[in-house]
Amino acid sequence: MTTLEISASSQRSSRSGFTLLELLLVMGLLGTILGIGLGTFASFDPGRRAARGLVANALRQARNEAIANRAPARVMFDPATRTVTSQGTAVAGTWRFESPKLEGAREINGLAQGFPGTMLTEDGFVGSALDLDLGERGCRVVIDLTEEPLFQLRRGFRLSCALRPKVLKASTVLDFGGVLSLESVPDGSIQFTVVTRRVDELGRAFPGESVVVKTAPGAIEAGRWSQVEVRYDGRWLSALSDGVPVAMREESRELWDVEKPLVIGGARSGYNGQIDDLVIVVSKEGEEFVLPNSVEFEIQEPFEVRFDEGGGLDPVAHARPMEIGLLFSDDTRDSLTVQMYGTVE
Repeated sequence: MTTLEISASSQRSSRSGFTLLELLLVMGLLGTILGIGLGTFASFDPGRRAARGLVANALRQARNEAIANRAPARVMFDPATRTVTSQGTAVAGTWRFESPKLEGAREINGLAQGFPGTMLTEDGFVGSALDLDLGERGCRVVIDLTEEPLFQLRRGFRLSCALRPKVLKASTVLDFGGVLSLESVPDGSIQFTVVTRRVDELGRAFPGESVVVKTAPGAIEAGRWSQVEVRYDGRWLSALSDGVPVAMREESRELWDVEKPLVIGGARSGYNGQIDDLVIVVSKEGEEFVLPNSVEFEIQEPFEVRFDEGGGLDPVAHARPMEIGLLFSDDTRDSLTVQMYGTVE
């Protein structure tokens, strides 16, 4: 090879490669780009985003269900297991007592016993009403719900009705399957009794203790319509009069199964008066989610968010907006707020 050919070959080699300075510059630029990229990736925590979205979705779903079903809903949080559980409710039955057929929702009608003639009065709470004064002693209305699986009260329920007693005396207004009874007292108080569920060491279930919640005197008055209600949500047994909580007792045990019909009146000491607008709402199971391992709740005790029929926070349970705090493994925190109208921010 000639000197001229060697020189030309050397020039081609130098043009096809990189100088040391150029290599250092390229490596420095790549290092900067990679550093920025890794920093951005490190700041992206999928667990953080998933946890916030999971909690927000559970709250919004419960609120939407409360509005759609016109029935309460709630979301329960368990910090020990990092679980989020939604629980809705469904209107299981309504009886307005507008015709002698005693029609109810989903074609579940009542059967009148001991009424020689009419059983309805026209000046009801809304429209007509069932009038037990028009029947014989011991008259009653029987509504058979034993074949309806929806009417199990084990995990929670709400029963409401309107009462107008003719006289105030000790009497049983209704008995729901031997699990729930509503009684009036001569001083105008009302008493609700529920039967709990007991399981022995062999796993066999039995009727357990009867639990009573009783209002102060004056919850109902002779000759006046009053709306009375009892609620059980797996944590509290509450009584309300005209929409106002008047008695509450802490109770977390499951209730016994409904094995008998719903009976209005019929007891030895029968109720003298009218009843109208009977509504039964039952709890139904929702979904359960678990937070990512890198996330936990800020509050270490179990808590819940309850929505009322309109989708707002239940004023009985919440006097102010609810804040749900989340703690992350890098010691940072985030939070969601449920406003009184039920919106999640």
